[in-house]
Amino acid sequence: MFYPVIHCIDTRDERAINHALENARIAKEFGADGVFLIGHEICYSFLIDIYEGVRSQAPDLWIGINFLDISYEENWNRISRVAGGCTKLNALWIDGMPKEKLFLSEKIQVFGGVAFKYMDPHLKGENLKTACKEAMKIVDVITTSGDRTGSAPDILKLKSIKKYLGGKVPLALASGVNTDNVLSFIEYVDIFLVASSICESIPSRGEYLVPEKVRELARLIHV
Repeated sequence: MFYPVIHCIDTRDERAINHALENARIAKEFGADGVFLIGHEICYSFLIDIYEGVRSQAPDLWIGINFLDISYEENWNRISRVAGGCTKLNALWIDGMPKEKLFLSEKIQVFGGVAFKYMDPHLKGENLKTACKEAMKIVDVITTSGDRTGSAPDILKLKSIKKYLGGKVPLALASGVNTDNVLSFIEYVDIFLVASSICESIPSRGEYLVPEKVRELARLIHV
């Protein structure tokens, strides 16, 4: 599966919804399986407005969301209420790993990070094995990454995580994926969350998906 990540803009008006809608349209039209909406420095309530605006225009599109301004360590119940109130939400993504399972609608997948950037990207050996086993009890999809935004992970890391998961839950990769390396990850990764390599930044308008790049990456992932 291939889900482009849309970095939503914080204009507090229709421009933010239109920005997300245009990116969602490109993703769908050029071969992606859905999208994730992420709000960097955006209040969760406005990100919900953006989400609902996209959902109203794309009722059948697979859409996930990531509330970066709500700390799951302190507000797990709050995240549950917020996510549960989003119309037809498909997935909730958090960068880290909570200490307990979040009980949402069975239709909402919860993505949680293991060996994730800026947290514990270099986790390995028995520590990585233990983290994977504990994570499988809590989330529906394990998400990993390279060391930082835009960096690809080591193949051995992906191979190890895949082995520890034992096919029980999917593995998502959330950094460093591009048309040059994606085929080397296919064997180990079930879901690709991609932004940097398929986006361009337009001054004063935000990041936009590049149709040709989305189409080519989708072609390689779905081959």
